[in-house]
Amino acid sequence: MRHNPISLAILAAGIAAAAILVLGILLTLGGANPSNTLVHATLRSGNWLATPFHDLFVRPDPKHQLYLNWGIAAGVYYVLARALSWLTRF
Repeated sequence: MRHNPISLAILAAGIAAAAILVLGILLTLGGANPSNTLVHATLRSGNWLATPFHDLFVRPDPKHQLYLNWGIAAGVYYVLARALSWLTRF
């Protein structure tokens, strides 16, 4: 079934948000240089997207906390985008 433009835009925004968060997790996991322009932009964007999930779970290791909170945020954005896209598809 073909999506209408609004449904497609909602889905694309949710997938983009989840992708930024997952990319931020992978960059942090891989030990990427945070002063690199692309890495810095990705981490700042991810930090903004994960703001509602800040300190959802608190861990002693800040990297593990980032993996957990950002991973949950990515999942929530993806699931919400799919649900809203489905609701607006007609």
